[in-house]
Amino acid sequence: MKVVIAGYGAVGSVLAKLLVKDKSIESIHCLDLKFSERPDSKKIIFKVFNILEKDKLINYLKELKPDVAVNVLHPKFNANILECCAEAGVNYLDTASFWDIDLRPNAKVPYKMEQLDFNEKFTANNILGLIEAGVAPGLDNLMAAECASHLDYVEEIKIRMVEDTGSKKLFFSWSKEWLLDELATKPIIYENGKFKFVENFGGEEDYNFPAPIGRRKTYYFAQDEVGSIPFYIKTRKTDVKIYDNNIKVFKLLSSLGVTSNKPIKVGEAEVKPVDVLARLLPDPEPGEEMNFPEAVFAMAVEAIGMKRGKKKSVKFSVVFPNQKTIQRLNLDANFISYPTALSAALFALAIPKINKTGVFPPEAIPKEIRHSILRQLPKFHIKTHKNF
Repeated sequence: MKVVIAGYGAVGSVLAKLLVKDKSIESIHCLDLKFSERPDSKKIIFKVFNILEKDKLINYLKELKPDVAVNVLHPKFNANILECCAEAGVNYLDTASFWDIDLRPNAKVPYKMEQLDFNEKFTANNILGLIEAGVAPGLDNLMAAECASHLDYVEEIKIRMVEDTGSKKLFFSWSKEWLLDELATKPIIYENGKFKFVENFGGEEDYNFPAPIGRRKTYYFAQDEVGSIPFYIKTRKTDVKIYDNNIKVFKLLSSLGVTSNKPIKVGEAEVKPVDVLARLLPDPEPGEEMNFPEAVFAMAVEAIGMKRGKKKSVKFSVVFPNQKTIQRLNLDANFISYPTALSAALFALAIPKINKTGVFPPEAIPKEIRHSILRQLPKFHIKTHKNF
């Protein structure tokens, strides 16, 4: 396989180091505006590139003819790269949507998943775009599809997450801008055939995660999964709640209004409070994750419904390795970038096996591919717990 990676940051760098270990990989071509290190393998090629130069990107993709272009840049670049991949006839993969408010009267969901606008182009060009294919969204969507497949009727899909640094100190696992954007965005839930907004940090629920996590208080949080799952899995209700050990800090920032993305007048200028906060908060220091050896990320997906006329709950949970374990892998990864990059790597390696065209999320990929990806998780220091 030839793979292009757009963005060589906290996720892209780890993704390249994971992919290069697979025997199917011929070469990995990493594109970014600058590089602060040298490739540690002859299969990894760095190329300084401005992704916004569409004609150059299209010509580059046409000449290289990669099996997939993986976009791990900020989602605001999704549409640009999708357009270039469609024009060049190259398969595409990303890890999140930009999620702008959709004001169209016929909008099916309050937030617009911009990638789906390219479905017809990708289908016409006989290529596929696997969107939201990181860890969350991504792997949890896949887990939702697996849980739902064990029921005759799905009443509810619960997605619950834990992000715990084991410290009171605020730590941005890769991008403070990304986190602040999530804090500025109202979550949605799906219920009785409709999407609706809920308040961030509402819906408090004690949820039991597998050991060593245990019972944690979870809250509504803005996540992409709710925006896609109801279109591919028939269910009455879907929501996402998280536990974060810094939740009190996030609640305080939100209550003060400093995470708002609504512009306010300052003299003659307009300023978004969240942009000011992003500038004031410190950037993560290189290697800072080593100060949080017990930091861990975990997910549980539960489908509740009916099986052979009886009510049944089906649950799939994953606990990723803690920071101390990840450190030993020599990937320069943290407890969030490793799960994200690993999930993207597994999805990327599956691209040649997916006999399907168009743009779609992980819950829509064929059953046999889904099973293949989920079976591989324990090989990567991931503890899986299944209650089927």
